[in-house]
Amino acid sequence: MNLQSDPGGLERRRFLRNVAGAMTLRAGTMFCACGMHSAFAANEVAASQTGGGIVVDPGKGYLVQPIRDGLFWITDGAYSTMFLVTSAGVIACDAPPTLGANYLKAIAEVTDRPVTHLIYSHEHVDHIAGAHLFPKDMTIIGHRRTAELLASRKDPRRPPPTVTFDASYVLEHGGHRLELAYKGINHSIDNIYIFAPNQKTLMFIDVVYPGWMPYKNLGVAVDIPGFVDAHRHILTYDFETMVAGHVSRPGNRADVQVQIELIKDLVAAAERAYAALSVPAFLSRHPPGTDGKAAWDLHQDYEQVLVSIMYEELLPKWRTTLAGTETYLRDNCWAMLERFVVQGKQDISGL
Repeated sequence: MNLQSDPGGLERRRFLRNVAGAMTLRAGTMFCACGMHSAFAANEVAASQTGGGIVVDPGKGYLVQPIRDGLFWITDGAYSTMFLVTSAGVIACDAPPTLGANYLKAIAEVTDRPVTHLIYSHEHVDHIAGAHLFPKDMTIIGHRRTAELLASRKDPRRPPPTVTFDASYVLEHGGHRLELAYKGINHSIDNIYIFAPNQKTLMFIDVVYPGWMPYKNLGVAVDIPGFVDAHRHILTYDFETMVAGHVSRPGNRADVQVQIELIKDLVAAAERAYAALSVPAFLSRHPPGTDGKAAWDLHQDYEQVLVSIMYEELLPKWRTTLAGTETYLRDNCWAMLERFVVQGKQDISGL
């Protein structure tokens, strides 16, 4: 569907409603500890156009659900990850400290097989600082840059990987396969793609926020061009389910498309804001020395005016499309404005 050819906007609005609409975690079949196959009925995840997802029982502190064929999703409502049960043991991905020991409890709910591998998506504390709770004899896999960073951090909660790779790595274990790939800087300098081809599931952290406005400053991305390019890379994978690391539901391809639409809007709004008001024009109206402010102070004021221009333009559309818009939109407007100043206009061709 060509959204640009819909001058009335009806199809565009339908598209945005539908892609953030109802989603179902399909029932998976797990190979349980007793050696028998048993079907786990997955709850339907009703994702409204603004967020949606699962409410986690605060008394329990976590929820674990099957995705497909031994692959499970676990969340505490804010952080999420996945683990794969194989005939030779469990492959865990990341170890968010908010889940902590609950991660191991979740694994024990579905199998008594030991955790033999832990894969790091990237080095950030909020996604892997629970690793010290896992078995000491397991194999930890991560990107070479992750290993280098963790060696310098000297954080006992985050033991460095014992197996590293540069561009790609394939883990075949207990009849299952995970494909790891590094495609450049985005959210962090070491963030990797973790793909389960048989389960059609992609784990990629801190870039897409299913049903939600991205966390402030576009997920605190260290490189905005890389953050944008990551969306292109994501869509090259043949996935149906996406484990994104945050919010209370998995994502899907439609969630990626919605966020691409947001990126395009941010780029266009930033360009219009700069065209409407230049630095010299702003300083002519607010000369240095006014209210005791120097030119450098006034530059901050100038940027905040542009942020407000963007925010007021984008708010009506996105507040009804993505949850958290009023919380995070201003920071994301600022991040895109700074992209123009530091690295020039964002290339969105081909998105």
